[in-house]
Amino acid sequence: MKNISKIIIIALLITAFAQAAFAIEHSVGLRLGGTLPLNDYNNKDHNNKTHLMGGLGYEAWLKECVSVGIFPYYTKLEGELKAVKSTKYEATIIGAELQARYRPNKVAVLNFDQGPLHRIAPYAQLGLGAAYVDNADALDGTVAFMAPTAGLGVSLMSVWNVDLDLGVQLDHVLSDKVDNNVTGKFNDAHLMPYVGLSYTFGRKKAEEPGYRGPRRNIISMVDDFTLDGVQFEFGSNKLTASAQEALDEVIVELKKHPEVRLEIHGHTDNVGQGDYNITLSQERAIAVKDYMVSKGISKSRIETMGFGDRRPVASNDTAEGRALNRRIDFIIVK
Repeated sequence: MKNISKIIIIALLITAFAQAAFAIEHSVGLRLGGTLPLNDYNNKDHNNKTHLMGGLGYEAWLKECVSVGIFPYYTKLEGELKAVKSTKYEATIIGAELQARYRPNKVAVLNFDQGPLHRIAPYAQLGLGAAYVDNADALDGTVAFMAPTAGLGVSLMSVWNVDLDLGVQLDHVLSDKVDNNVTGKFNDAHLMPYVGLSYTFGRKKAEEPGYRGPRRNIISMVDDFTLDGVQFEFGSNKLTASAQEALDEVIVELKKHPEVRLEIHGHTDNVGQGDYNITLSQERAIAVKDYMVSKGISKSRIETMGFGDRRPVASNDTAEGRALNRRIDFIIVK
């Protein structure tokens, strides 16, 4: 069984590093936390002690929300029988873990358009590992394998590509000898709460958008245009007062040119699910049409369409880019 576990771990390591060659981003960082043993010494007659844990990390992001990484670390495990002080164990652990992480970028996240914080996102990770164990007896100088290693946490992601992770991880050891108790249950494990600080580099520059969009802030009855002033209340299709003022200028020009017909295109950034963005962009385009009709423009002159986040004119990776993508385009029908 142990040999099979070793073979599986080695095979997964090779597979993970092969996948890293296709990564779109890479992260390096530090971890600092604590280690609480969970083993045969977890009962009223024994006392497990908590020690510091420190480590490094490297992650290859295969997609914006999925990564594989390796995390070497150093820690100690210690416990004793309360009634007999000489009955205790100490183990120094030098280990490394291979983990896959899922961190959503649309669902269950908080995005920020202003300030140093770009996004707050939860994450879950699952993996396996190996560790060199230096203790007094059973596993002295040998390698212990761990599977599974699992954890949960939350990432605070900044606009400078520096992320702060607050997480907790549980490692289950395939051997039951880390605590020197050979006859105990198959339950050696340790819990590691931690704080991680990482920097993401190698981010590809945003590709030049295939759809450039019309001219901005130049009202024309000949060429397509976009007005930055046409904004909506957050998450709704209700026009702001400033948006109505901007539309009033368009209405004046439409009344001067009764032959002109418009298509009003609604667009969003990529925050939120795709179907929701399509619906919201359509509702906002209709809200613009309804306002213009209420001011005397014939509804037969205006068509509406919603594209959601499918036609960005800037990168959605920055607050400025997302602001440019939340827009209403006025398309002159010729």
